[in-house]
Amino acid sequence: MKWLPKISILTAMTTALAGAPIAFATGAHAATTRYEAESAPAVCSGAIASNHSGYSGSGFCDTPNTVGSTVQFTVSAPTAGTATLAIRYANGTTTNQPADISVNGTTVQSGLGFEGTGVWNVWATKSLPVQLNAGTTTVRLAATTPGGLPNIDYVEVTTGAGDGSPTDPNIRFVGRWDTRNGTAYVPGWAGAYLKTAFTGTTVKLKQRNTIDLYYSIDGGPDVYLQNMSGAVNLTPTPLAAGNHSLRVSYRVVAGSYRGDAVFQGLVFDPGAHTLPTEPARGMVEFVGDSITVGTTSSKNALTAYGWLVGEQLGLDHMQVAQGGACLVSTADGCVGLDRRFVKVSAVDGAVDHDFTRYQADVVVINLGTNDVGHGVSTAQFQSSYVGLLRTIRGKYPKAAILALKTFRGRYVPETQAAVQTVNNAGDRNVFFVNTDGWVPPDGLSDAVHPNDIGHRAIAAKLAPIVAAHLAPSPTSTSSGTSDSCAVQYKIINQWDGGFQSTNPSENPALAPGASAAVGFTSLWNGVNTAPASFALNDAGCALS
Repeated sequence: MKWLPKISILTAMTTALAGAPIAFATGAHAATTRYEAESAPAVCSGAIASNHSGYSGSGFCDTPNTVGSTVQFTVSAPTAGTATLAIRYANGTTTNQPADISVNGTTVQSGLGFEGTGVWNVWATKSLPVQLNAGTTTVRLAATTPGGLPNIDYVEVTTGAGDGSPTDPNIRFVGRWDTRNGTAYVPGWAGAYLKTAFTGTTVKLKQRNTIDLYYSIDGGPDVYLQNMSGAVNLTPTPLAAGNHSLRVSYRVVAGSYRGDAVFQGLVFDPGAHTLPTEPARGMVEFVGDSITVGTTSSKNALTAYGWLVGEQLGLDHMQVAQGGACLVSTADGCVGLDRRFVKVSAVDGAVDHDFTRYQADVVVINLGTNDVGHGVSTAQFQSSYVGLLRTIRGKYPKAAILALKTFRGRYVPETQAAVQTVNNAGDRNVFFVNTDGWVPPDGLSDAVHPNDIGHRAIAAKLAPIVAAHLAPSPTSTSSGTSDSCAVQYKIINQWDGGFQSTNPSENPALAPGASAAVGFTSLWNGVNTAPASFALNDAGCALS
């Protein structure tokens, strides 16, 4: 069956100007330029096709179904700096088609997910920050799986300044946000936040109604404001003229925001504007209840172990958590993450979250503390845990999933069995994590909830485990074995699914000829074999 694609004024313009990038205005001082995949200087390793509707220009790039299929764009910027790269694609399969994104030959994003869009004539957009040269820069997408790339319509590059509105591409909205209303973005779950950079000496936050919030400028301590509305002044003392950074997070109470958490934009000095922000090295998502929310800690989500781990590792982070939440959705109304994990928030009737907005590299689950009080049987719990693991895997195909033993030791055999079930089915990137001894005697504010001391202690244990499951930096290299260092590897403690190597009191710098014990806690599946190699300062070490 053949059909004619819809022809719009924009399509006609693009066709008439084939080969020339199209520029659009996106707010004060910002510029967005579109580069079509079918037009030179773009290079498609497959065919230029037009057999699916909804594309821009005269066609799209349809690559072979092979690892290494590519599409390459040559983009331009007036000055060097961070820009936002938006990739429009269609994936009519149910399988993620990830790609490595490189800039001038250096990989800047490994395995960026391009999830299914349902059918081939439905298009979606993936965005990421990139560093561009002044003049021309080569941007390349390379398929990492045998399915090849999705169909690629175009890339858009946004450079320069933004106007501070919710749709400003220079503002990064981290976590679950409802972005359906372009004039008012609403965060869902705990731990969602926004980040941007800006020029000038002052910044105000436009709020609809009263709200409690935290904000940090230039990486400084978080400042707490209560019952704020309208144009909230975040710089009562003006800043020095120059470029600055901003992070805003709304306060949660048991997972529900205190007040009207609706972001309506930022206001700057006359002539000032936003700038693109630097990308994080990855994303970690935490799934849980009031413990993960940070209930009873000094700043709720901001002093909870999930937030602390993300900040320590330099990752984007999100707490998909609700006070009193269960794993299992129960008849008496307990909020069940087995069903609501896919939602933009925990409220009844919430829409599905758009999982094309980001892909988590690691997901940490801490659920089961509350299910006992709602009559959830062990069989129910185990079955729902398997279901949640499979749901997460469907949304995050490449993420490591860490299932924590609840700190109160509830449903432990069932959690382990759920992990084993998905492992046996072929998913070896799911792990049970034993948390015995993670919360110190003075680390609880009551019988259940960690205080600040407890959350810091948990984060200290969890951060190296999360770090161990992050993809290595694309710039990391090993130059082979050197006689300048030698490693003796020894396991001192092992349990089902995890182990601990020698634990030092500190990690010192080494003088020539000196030695030190360097310890870690990690996870294993199947057989716990010794590592094949070690490196010091990117030089391989002899292994004894």
